[in-house]
Amino acid sequence: MSKAAPQPQELSFEDAMSRLDEIVGAMETDRMPLEEMIRSYEEGIGLLKNCRQRLDGARRRVELISADLESGKASTSAFDADAAAEDDDASTSRQSPPKRRKSAESDEIRLF
Repeated sequence: MSKAAPQPQELSFEDAMSRLDEIVGAMETDRMPLEEMIRSYEEGIGLLKNCRQRLDGARRRVELISADLESGKASTSAFDADAAAEDDDASTSRQSPPKRRKSAESDEIRLF
């Protein structure tokens, strides 16, 4: 019997990205039965959602740190992801999202 894959939130960001790479590689090169391909796709979507949430949280943390630095009151206070998400949701309706640079080599989104 195969053991169940860990839940996306149980993996580190790097491990989740590595697993995503494995899934994509297997789907591109292996001849998988349809049901296995669907399970792999479903697992990949869960990993992708989790990675995007973590990247969004990291982006908000960097923006908070940068804003504190620019205002002259740089702090290392604890980051409250829930409060930041609420602030982010409220500000999204008022302004357009920050622009992200795309790499020339691929469609990869870079934060810096």
